[in-house]
Amino acid sequence: MEMKEGSVIHQVLVKFLDGKHKTLNFSTPSISTLTLKQKIQALTSIPCDLQLLVLSNSFYTLHDDLLTLNLSNGSNFPVVVNLLVRLRGGKGGFGSLLRGAATKAGQKKTNNFDACRDMSGRRLRHVNAEKKLEEWRAEAEERKLEKMAEEFLKKNAKETAKKANKSGDSNTDKYVQKYREDSAKCMEEVERSVRESLKGVVSSKRKGAAEFNESDPKKLKIW
Repeated sequence: MEMKEGSVIHQVLVKFLDGKHKTLNFSTPSISTLTLKQKIQALTSIPCDLQLLVLSNSFYTLHDDLLTLNLSNGSNFPVVVNLLVRLRGGKGGFGSLLRGAATKAGQKKTNNFDACRDMSGRRLRHVNAEKKLEEWRAEAEERKLEKMAEEFLKKNAKETAKKANKSGDSNTDKYVQKYREDSAKCMEEVERSVRESLKGVVSSKRKGAAEFNESDPKKLKIW
């Protein structure tokens, strides 16, 4: 800003968010905060309602006269103003929660942070659940292929089992037929052996009875 000859230049030293300083010149010693914010907005494009100006570790509103306040301290140096940005406040009570969650003697540290929130305010369990859902949707095609492969393997296993059962049935019939023939032969041999044994027993009984009848008279004669 160009000043007239003989006029006094009043300067304000502003520290921006990146740590750099910028000197702003004014023609009057009475500078309102609103005027200063408007000039800062022209340089940084930060809206006035988001700017927070700090002077000597104090916060001043739009109606404060920064230069007058600075001169009242007896300082002849330019006014130094720190530029900050207003942020939205969050829910209170986290300090007490953090103090209460401090690890005590013998207390195990928790590894479950699902109830915590991220920088956007969303709970971590909701974010993790959304990620898992996206992964599940992405793997839908793989699950479909796995299901088709499983069904194909089951179908082949059933067909193989059916073929094995058919070949096994024919072999079983052969073994059953042979077993029946062998059983019939054994039964015939057993019956023949029993008949021969019975015939021998009956003939020996008859022979013994005949000998006994013949010996009776002799015994009578002896006595």
